[in-house]
Amino acid sequence: MSVLRRRIGWAPWLGALVLAGAVAHAQEVGGQVEQVMTPRWAFEVKVGQFEPDLATFEAFYGEKDTGYYAGSFAYRFKPWLDAGAEAGYLHDRGVGILAEQGVPGGGVVYSLLPLHFYVTLRGQFKPDQLFVPYVGVGVTSAYYREEIELQEDRTGWSEAGSFGRLGVELYLNRLDADTAGRLGDGVIKQSYLYLEAQRFTAEKEGNELGGNAIVLGLRFTFGRAIE
Repeated sequence: MSVLRRRIGWAPWLGALVLAGAVAHAQEVGGQVEQVMTPRWAFEVKVGQFEPDLATFEAFYGEKDTGYYAGSFAYRFKPWLDAGAEAGYLHDRGVGILAEQGVPGGGVVYSLLPLHFYVTLRGQFKPDQLFVPYVGVGVTSAYYREEIELQEDRTGWSEAGSFGRLGVELYLNRLDADTAGRLGDGVIKQSYLYLEAQRFTAEKEGNELGGNAIVLGLRFTFGRAIE
């Protein structure tokens, strides 16, 4: 495992400790946290690049990474705390290697559908805060399918693994003259644009199916507001 992967792996856990301490300290010191009203529900869509830990991925598919897509729902207990689930998807085509000859073989198609369950801490201290950092940790499992020409397909679920996310959001309501940082009047109350780094592990029969992802996403909140 590379130094970069080890750092990404530890980053969400370290970030969670730092952010939790910051939130707790701000709440203890009266007046530092303004009352934040936010809807209970959130929906996210995201797209980016995924770098698998799978040892044979580059040899079979020609690149170290591939496109990644995901969507998620979350329930917010507090403006700074929510729990959610995310489903992702990646799909790539390549050429297999004949083990005995070491030469290109038939075509291969690889699909991975990771499913994450997590909690997220957000460093939100003001209602109209423009940039909101956040960190999330949780558990994951992934369904994979590998179609190899002239061979039987390989499919199955991985063992349970760990999941981490670390990112920062841009509050789009703040940039909208109609809302000026306040909640919207329609079904969608808040909109955010965010950049996020992810890391998850998902082992199957000694093969690591997890990896690192960098994604750009949109988050929308809706429903009854909480404090």
